[in-house]
Amino acid sequence: MWHDGVTEAIQAELQRRADAKSLKFVVLTGDEVRYSADKEWKAWDTEWRDVFDGETLPTREGYRLPVIPVVGDHEYLGDRKLKGVEGAFPGVGVDIGFNRVASWYHFDMRVGDSIWRFVILDSNKQKLGSRWNEQLYWIPRAAEGRYDHVVTFMHHPVVSLAPAAGRNEDGAPLELVEALEENLKLLRLRAVFSGDAHTSEVLLPDGRLGSAHISAGGGGGGAEALERWGNGSDVNMGDIQLEPIFDVKLQMAFDAQAQAKAFPEAVVDKAKARGSWEGFTATYDPSYFPLYGFWTVTITGADLYAEYVAWQPDGSFKEIYRIDYIDGNGWIAGKSDD
Repeated sequence: MWHDGVTEAIQAELQRRADAKSLKFVVLTGDEVRYSADKEWKAWDTEWRDVFDGETLPTREGYRLPVIPVVGDHEYLGDRKLKGVEGAFPGVGVDIGFNRVASWYHFDMRVGDSIWRFVILDSNKQKLGSRWNEQLYWIPRAAEGRYDHVVTFMHHPVVSLAPAAGRNEDGAPLELVEALEENLKLLRLRAVFSGDAHTSEVLLPDGRLGSAHISAGGGGGGAEALERWGNGSDVNMGDIQLEPIFDVKLQMAFDAQAQAKAFPEAVVDKAKARGSWEGFTATYDPSYFPLYGFWTVTITGADLYAEYVAWQPDGSFKEIYRIDYIDGNGWIAGKSDD
C-alpha cells in the first residue's frame, strides 16, 4: 500500500539530522532501484544527492551522509554483475580478483575501549551463483582479528512477521548467520538488520541474550502488513512474536490514530484479534497503519541502543521505541521510556 509523501518526508528528516551532525552514516538495506538500469540509477542519484555523499554535486549546501549499501534483489534485475551498484557506490566491497568487486565487506569502529565490527552480507543466493561460495569462504576472514561486538546487515530477513515478504529467502539468510556465528568469537553477534519486508519490526527469538533481529524496510516503498505473532518453526525458532514492548508501543500509536481518524471497526478488530478477527493472527493493516520510518543506532562503548523513528500521518517523525544492548546483560527494551 503506497502513501504519498513518505519518501520526501524521510529525505527531509535525514537532511535535518545530517545538518545537525547527529548521524555518522546511513545503511541502505537494499532495493534502492526498481531494476538496474542507467535511468534508474540517475533518478535515484537525483532524488538523494542532497542527502547522501557521492561524486554528484548537491544542489544545496550542507553536510551529506556517507552511505553503507546493502545489495537487494532489485539491484540484480538486468545486471547480474552489479555494474550499477559499482557505479553508484565506487570503492565499496571486497576485491575478489579478476577485476571483480564483491557485494560483501566489513569495517570496524572503535568506540571507547570497544571495537564494533559491521559485516555487510549479500543474501541473494540464487543471483550470486558461484559467488555465493566465495562469500561463504570469505566469512571466516571477516571473523578474524580483534573485535568485541558484531552487527550484520543483509537484505533478506532470517525471521520476520511480514507475511508478504516472507523470511529466510532460499535458506540464504539463516545460512549466512550460522556461518558467521560459527566463526565469530563466542556470542559476539548482537544484531541482524535487514530490509525486504516493507515494514519496521524487532524480534528477540533467542531471548534477551541472543541476537536482535530488526527489519528496517519502512523507507518509503509500498507498506506491507505486519503480524504481531506467528510460528518460526521453518527457521528453527518455534513460536515467535514482536518484542513485547515494541508491540505495546505500536498498540499505543495504533489506538491514538484509530481514534483520531476513526478507523473502521474491522481494521481495529484485525489489529487486536477480536470481534470479526477473533481466532486469527493479529495484524496491522498497512492501508491504515503503515509502519514507515527508520532506525537509529547509537553506540556508547560496549553498549548500544536502537531507536525506531516512526513516520507520523502529519509527515513528522517521532522516536516511539528504544531497545538497549547492555554488555553482559543482553537486550533490555523500554529503558528510556517516559
